[in-house]
Amino acid sequence: MVNKLTTTTLLLAFSFQALADVSKEFQISSFEVREIGVMESLSASDEDLPKPVPMPPAPTPQAPQAPQPKPQQEKAPGPTPMERVENAGKVISVAKDLVALGEAVYELVKKGKPTNVTEFAPVSVVPKDPATKEYVDPFDLEGFSIPEEKNFQAKIVNGLGKAVVDFRYKVIYSYGGSFNSTGKYLTNVMIVPTYVATTHGWDFNAAMRLSGVMNHGTKADPVAGALLVIKYQMNSWSSAFERNDTVHITGNGEVKTFR
Repeated sequence: MVNKLTTTTLLLAFSFQALADVSKEFQISSFEVREIGVMESLSASDEDLPKPVPMPPAPTPQAPQAPQPKPQQEKAPGPTPMERVENAGKVISVAKDLVALGEAVYELVKKGKPTNVTEFAPVSVVPKDPATKEYVDPFDLEGFSIPEEKNFQAKIVNGLGKAVVDFRYKVIYSYGGSFNSTGKYLTNVMIVPTYVATTHGWDFNAAMRLSGVMNHGTKADPVAGALLVIKYQMNSWSSAFERNDTVHITGNGEVKTFR
């Protein structure tokens, strides 16, 4: 009888411990976002994570072709309003003399799989033309820097100390563009996922949106600023978590993160 009671007690203790371990496995212990190097953004993930989901392939460059003679024709008119929207994006924010163009929301990761954000127009912060009161097309601005990028890693660890989500992305932007030799504006601002890996039982989503624009300079010589919000959503059968991080980029090329 004593042996049976001892065996039953041990089995119950083992069962409770197993249940506790399962519960911890699907609980969030920590969430860390840090800046990383370019090579680290592409390196292998933690051993306990599955093979990451591949990113959408980049377009294959086409071989240059010899120019073909064109028949004489009248000069084509400028881009239509629809073509301007397709190239520069929609108006998503206005702050006095600054206008932000792009998309309202960019889905970065859905259910652990990256989305092709390159299908959307990147964010640009441009001035209004004093003569027409319309926004200036980013292609009409001059002096933009070559594209800059900063890489980040978002890592989620469960109650057992194991990484359950590893999400890496890069913030891309060009700064310093001017209009009529004044101002410093932004273009090609985008957050692009480079690496995503999740364990079974975890549902991970990430999205980006423009929170607002501002002028860090003067009215005569504006310096554009853009606030980007990255929203993370993590869900398991026993927990749900949501977090928003902010990336601030200026026309001077400064980048600051808020967590």
